[in-house]
Amino acid sequence: MLMSNKPAYIVSALVVAIFSWYYFISRAFPVNVQYLNAVVAFSAVVIIGISFLLGPLAKFVKFTAKYEGQRKAFGIIGYALACAHVLLIVPLLLQSSPQLTLGDAASLAVAAVAFMIFTLMALTSTQKWAQSLGYDNWKSLQRTGYIAIVLVMVHVLLLQKGVFLTRITGQVAIGIVLLVLLLRGLCLVTGKPSTKITL
Repeated sequence: MLMSNKPAYIVSALVVAIFSWYYFISRAFPVNVQYLNAVVAFSAVVIIGISFLLGPLAKFVKFTAKYEGQRKAFGIIGYALACAHVLLIVPLLLQSSPQLTLGDAASLAVAAVAFMIFTLMALTSTQKWAQSLGYDNWKSLQRTGYIAIVLVMVHVLLLQKGVFLTRITGQVAIGIVLLVLLLRGLCLVTGKPSTKITL
């Protein structure tokens, strides 16, 4: 199982390494909880985004079809990083002295809903759940992830009065979400058949 998901582990490690390089080497920020949290958070968005991209991408770029089976591995890795982000953000919120703005509160609220959806997806991402719910119902449940990833984009847009719109990390996160939605939309418009999800 570990070897079969090797591409997902390698790409995920590269994503984390790139964000780490950006924060700690290129920008020379201190290695502390705040910036570790940023690395983990943006890595989670990109890796979860890759998980969503692989399905639609395989319908338009045929050579990527062989990696479609990596979707679950990318999703689980991304979810694990999202969990780490939640754990790291708690002490940061407790340490912050200024009161949260309405935008920050809304950002946290939509992030909480997104995290709950991703948690539900992770918990039900097994053959047993697919059989229990019926494949079509199970697939519909898993597709609520598109709602969650839109909420993640809203979370980034609202955070700190939209400051991440001007930062490369925020632009990368928003860009990958928009790409996910674009490819999903193209699949729906062109009527490309969806492939059966491999568990």
